[in-house]
Amino acid sequence: MVNSPNTSSETQGASLASNVKYLRKELSLSQEQLSERSGIPRSTIASLERGEGNPTLQVLMGVARGLGVTISELLAQRQPRATFFPSQTHGRTQYPLEIAGVETSTRAVETLRLTPAQMRYLVIEELVLEGLETILSPAHPAGTEEHFFVVEGSCEVEVNGETYRVGQGDLLRFDGDQKHLYRGVGKGKRARGFAVVVQVPRV
Repeated sequence: MVNSPNTSSETQGASLASNVKYLRKELSLSQEQLSERSGIPRSTIASLERGEGNPTLQVLMGVARGLGVTISELLAQRQPRATFFPSQTHGRTQYPLEIAGVETSTRAVETLRLTPAQMRYLVIEELVLEGLETILSPAHPAGTEEHFFVVEGSCEVEVNGETYRVGQGDLLRFDGDQKHLYRGVGKGKRARGFAVVVQVPRV
């Protein structure tokens, strides 16, 4: 199939309209304010944002200057900065399991890791505790913060020897470079929460 001669210019016009509107709003500017900054009439800016007209080089230079970008950036087709991870890509991590204070040698607790393995500075894991199960978590590197949010039931979190009771809707934050564990609160009881581990990169 051969594209019509207008296809490229139509695409460029759509990109220009989208970019002018997006960049203007990013700078919290009204069309009138952008007009003052660029020296281009407000009516012309409104036409550009509707994808109308055929702007001259002078108009493009003025609008680009008012938005603080280059003409190339003004005309570029904007790509969404997003990455989709389907459920099949989530991994599972096993931790040693204790029941009623006794570590088992044959069983482990599996957690669901929601962030990809190559993501070094952010880890999100879903933790589920049944009965008196306890997850022993190793200390993370210095500079790490851990946030634990409970969405169902309640459990205990022990950080460096101090115990916190965390219930549904509660959030506990602690420095992740300390020894810590997650513990169920009783037979027949279930707790589910999300552990978010954030490490600030060293510069």
